Amino acid sequence: MARPSQSASSGASSSAAGRAPRLADIAAAAGVSIATVSRALDDHPAITPETKQRVRALALAQGYPLRENAGPRAPRGRRRRAATKGSVCLIMPVALPAGRPLANTFELNLLGGIGAAMRDRGLDFSVAAQAPYDDASLLRFMQAQRHDGVILFGQSQYHHGLNTLADSGVPFVVWGVAAPGQRYCSVGSDNVRCGFTAAEHLLRQGRRNLVFLGHAAAITTAQTGVSQLAERMAGFRAALAAIPGASGQTVVRPCSDGAQAGRDGVAALVAAKAAFDGIVASSDMVALGAMEALHAAGLRVPHDVAVIGYDDCEIAQWVRPRLSTMRQDPILAGNLLVAKILRAMDGYAIESVRLPTELVVRDPAAAWRLRPPAQTRSRPGRPVPARQRPLPGQGDRPPIPPRSIRVHRRPWPCSPGR
Repeated sequence: MARPSQSASSGASSSAAGRAPRLADIAAAAGVSIATVSRALDDHPAITPETKQRVRALALAQGYPLRENAGPRAPRGRRRRAATKGSVCLIMPVALPAGRPLANTFELNLLGGIGAAMRDRGLDFSVAAQAPYDDASLLRFMQAQRHDGVILFGQSQYHHGLNTLADSGVPFVVWGVAAPGQRYCSVGSDNVRCGFTAAEHLLRQGRRNLVFLGHAAAITTAQTGVSQLAERMAGFRAALAAIPGASGQTVVRPCSDGAQAGRDGVAALVAAKAAFDGIVASSDMVALGAMEALHAAGLRVPHDVAVIGYDDCEIAQWVRPRLSTMRQDPILAGNLLVAKILRAMDGYAIESVRLPTELVVRDPAAAWRLRPPAQTRSRPGRPVPARQRPLPGQGDRPPIPPRSIRVHRRPWPCSPGR
């Protein structure tokens, strides 16, 4: 992006040289990038009217030749590449085998959020058929693609390549984490806080032996140790460290399917006779696979083992027992990604942002255990079970849920006459 301070020297050198004005001269005078000037003169829908008027006025003042339809005249001997006007390309993180879904459940919902945001703005978007796997393949793809902006799902496998693209001024935005040394814009959830909140909720119920059950993505060329999974595990460990007597372990399965990772993880825990009474899953699909394996092992959910998922996909409210989960808003995320990429296409600098998550409690038994111990029906002289005791320092006060918790209570199915 050109600096406004360069406008005087650029204009002076152009006049002194006695040559015809160029897009670079207009960009220097306007304080925007050359790409923004080109789109503004082409009446691009992603450029604001104010920017278009300012760029057009500078072009006329410098004598830049304009067509009647507001398009710049191409230099002789060169043909301008025909871009898909106002279009955005979406790059998925991993190329999956034929017959497999395009992405996981949340990524498909996020894809819908992006599509809704683009439709509301009257713009097109497409999903790339290719899936770059390292820096070189990413750079080759970006040079060959013909869209105005790019949204990428994931970043670990080509983090350095993204920094290179950011330095060159290519408009793109990433759904991912805030990695060390990052010079590009990323949008994502606050995964550390999410992992902490999920584990804290189970600890408030009196659970003391927790397991973080994760699904490892099939990415073998990661350039940074920071990922959404690693951040959620960090929040999980931080919650355990804050509660005396709490213990936990992490089980990560490198499966191609999240539900299978949940089934395999619980099967390994049961086979090892591990003691656990709560599971924080890295996704709803992992949680559903874990619940299936717990049922097969004769363990009740949530009475014996409480389970919390992540994403709040549609199936979470229809399974029995209904799944409590950490909710990400794909519509909000999609709108923010589109707003960021359109602003980048307009030549403005964009900054990374973390989105809040929400704990959705759907388990009636879990909501019942949030009541104060004095309301339990324990017999006189019988100690209150550990799962119903308040946390240290709470005294006789009930453990009040944080404001981010939304408790869902649904009555059991009743007769048609009621």
